[in-house]
Amino acid sequence: MAKRIANWIRTGKGLDQEPDETTLFIALHTCAYRTERRAPGKRISANERALWSRRWYTLRDYIVDRNVPLVYSMIGRFKTKELDRDELLSEALYGLSQATERFDPWRGFRFSTYACNAIQRAMIRSSRDANKHRRRFPVHHEVWHEEPDRLDSQTELYVERLNRAMDRNLGELTDLESKIIARRFPSDDKRRLTLQQIGELVGLSKERVRQLQERALGKLREVLEADPILQ
Repeated sequence: MAKRIANWIRTGKGLDQEPDETTLFIALHTCAYRTERRAPGKRISANERALWSRRWYTLRDYIVDRNVPLVYSMIGRFKTKELDRDELLSEALYGLSQATERFDPWRGFRFSTYACNAIQRAMIRSSRDANKHRRRFPVHHEVWHEEPDRLDSQTELYVERLNRAMDRNLGELTDLESKIIARRFPSDDKRRLTLQQIGELVGLSKERVRQLQERALGKLREVLEADPILQ
């Protein structure tokens, strides 16, 4: 069934009607199981594992896209002065993505209830972290684009430690996360790309690129907050 549903998402063929929520999540878990584990007494090839992984991503992205209206509904009710709408959307979509990956359809809960809690936690956590970060570093940084004569000593130190973290990959960014950050915030004279442009380069949706960007920035924030030089 998982094969048929993934194929239906890609081609629109093979099913008479859209699967219900529980069926979609069971198919998602089936793909995860087949990707990560071997059936007893059987061997799975690298190609087959990659195929099941692609099916997992197809199902995961479909479920996320189907629930995006839930994200916008929650953003409209969430009040914060710490994040602009794009930042809030990024965090909410990341929360939805995490909820999709972790939801257990066998526990009897509705996914919308589980997802709402996850989205709200993601927005609250991000708002709290942004407030904490701005108290410690009162200048709002897109540090790659500041003019040298506008940088005070605190900002210069922040930039130096940030560049160190990126050069040594102290945040343990994946290759894709590093590529996105490098194109979003180039340290040289290269043109800064939009989320849409990066998505076209790497074959992902704009929202997925946004999620990966925020995850990478979150890793870098954690490294800087733990950096003893900045304490």
